[in-house]
Amino acid sequence: MPREIIERMAACDDCRTLAVDYGMNLIGSRRHGAKPRDWELPLTAAGIHLDDHLITVHSAWLPDRQPNCDVCKLWRESHTIGPIEEAEALHRAWHLCEPLREVCTPGNHELIHLM
Repeated sequence: MPREIIERMAACDDCRTLAVDYGMNLIGSRRHGAKPRDWELPLTAAGIHLDDHLITVHSAWLPDRQPNCDVCKLWRESHTIGPIEEAEALHRAWHLCEPLREVCTPGNHELIHLM
């Protein structure tokens, strides 16, 4: 799955740009001695832009509710009919970006596939 979502993002120019920006900020945040004041706002902004793009342009990519996620279980119990709410879409986008977060570690060069 990690390679699949990265390949999908690489095929979309906007995804690629947003995911690389998010990934580079994420890698910067995980570097030894990184100070939150240097990475926190850029990482948050990049994540918001990527999530918004995924939800509005690639909503078909959003995964189903995950069986081992407590937040997804709450939605499963209370909302079963109708379109998903924005908060749930954001949560599903978070799940979708999980493979991207896994590869964005200092020294891991898989982000190059998006570049």
